[in-house]
Amino acid sequence: MKIGIIIFALAFSFELPAANTNEERQDPRLPIAEDVISAFYTWDSKVLAQAIVAGPDRDRMLYYQGWAQAANYAIQTRTPCFTDSTDAVICRVTVTDDFGRILGYTATDTFTFSIIDEAVVALSSEGDDPPIFWDLIAWITETRPEVMDGPCQKYFSGGTTPGACAKAVVESARIFRDLSR
Repeated sequence: MKIGIIIFALAFSFELPAANTNEERQDPRLPIAEDVISAFYTWDSKVLAQAIVAGPDRDRMLYYQGWAQAANYAIQTRTPCFTDSTDAVICRVTVTDDFGRILGYTATDTFTFSIIDEAVVALSSEGDDPPIFWDLIAWITETRPEVMDGPCQKYFSGGTTPGACAKAVVESARIFRDLSR
């Protein structure tokens, strides 16, 4: 009987590999996305450009970065990036900017990444700007065409003066706000 107990005790004294633990390995794409977000909001256009595969997404992100820098984006909340059900990497950053300070709101940028073999092959961003921001853009288009035909020509779709565009929109936001009072 003692031999059976000893064999039984020996069988369970060896460490067995952990079956299903709650400790999952971090997705290796997450630090890549986090680094891109850091480069974006620290205005490091060289690192941002190097991190994204050449093409329209990189061009749009570099334009957006220039726009955000000129509009004085300041991070309020930056949550960790995560993967969603489509296997995209999502990063959300809530910011204040000159538009929001003038018009009284904050907005959250949502960045959606496709990362393959450690390369950002697709990247888009979407903001949750409130209707007042879009009312401002419509008002500028209608009443200040020199802004849309000048510094904001082709903004976010091939434009080349994101900083001048953002500053013109900020100036327009002040006028819009004052006229709305």
